[in-house]
Amino acid sequence: MNPSSNTFTQQLQSAWASQGSMLCVGFDPDPKRLPPALQGKPEGIFEFCREIADATADLVCSFKPQFAYFASQRAEAQLEKLIKHLKDRYPHIPVILDSKRGDIGSTADHYALEAFERYGADAVTVNPYMGFDTIEPYLKHPGKGVIVLCRTSNPGGSDLQFLHVGPKGEPLYLHIAQLAARQWNSSGQIGLVVGATFPEEIAKVRAIVGNMPLLIPGIGAQGGDIEATVKAGSIADAPGTGMIINSSRAILYASSGNDFAQAARLVAQSTRDALRAAA
Repeated sequence: MNPSSNTFTQQLQSAWASQGSMLCVGFDPDPKRLPPALQGKPEGIFEFCREIADATADLVCSFKPQFAYFASQRAEAQLEKLIKHLKDRYPHIPVILDSKRGDIGSTADHYALEAFERYGADAVTVNPYMGFDTIEPYLKHPGKGVIVLCRTSNPGGSDLQFLHVGPKGEPLYLHIAQLAARQWNSSGQIGLVVGATFPEEIAKVRAIVGNMPLLIPGIGAQGGDIEATVKAGSIADAPGTGMIINSSRAILYASSGNDFAQAARLVAQSTRDALRAAA
């Protein structure tokens, strides 16, 4: 089967197996941190991301462009061009558009069209604060992934995610995990965001959701512990799968010079190897 016709979860399973990796490279391109050769170039953001993608494609299970970094620079056309490059060159590697949309109704319908038809992403991140109405518009796109914020890696996430809710008085993030696994996942394409800075909570989410994929930010620049993260999120009968463990800045900005792509590869390779060793 052509990889482009697979569902998001099928693509992930294939990538985990063929790539031997749970690493996701996130694209958060900051114009102020581009190498000298790309500073001020009209398509410098695209060229920067493309070079890093080409240098790391054999080391990853996914790529994750962060929408705001492109939109703030009026670089949406470069984002389109980047995702087209990724899909043309590496159709076996799923692309997650990290935009954390959180609206409902016709507005959410258009956000889904933006993610899946304009940009051609395989999955998108979604904020579930408005409930299932936030999720449903994305499920209308067969085979596309919807990755729901559950337990985020920022310290302030505890302001809401630890509130006790429902008859059992469970933390809100565990309630979201249960809803996602037991009520919302009609397409079989839902995943959850759970931060690497809270490995004990990763384990609690894994116990609820079974084999559902977890997008795990927070290693690298945010300081999440690789061994603890992998141990907490592992699927017992399928080591080396189940997690999309993202690193962005530590890889993107491994060098500030014109050797940025080679330096990014070295950091990505060492991170991939550390993830493998911990599995």
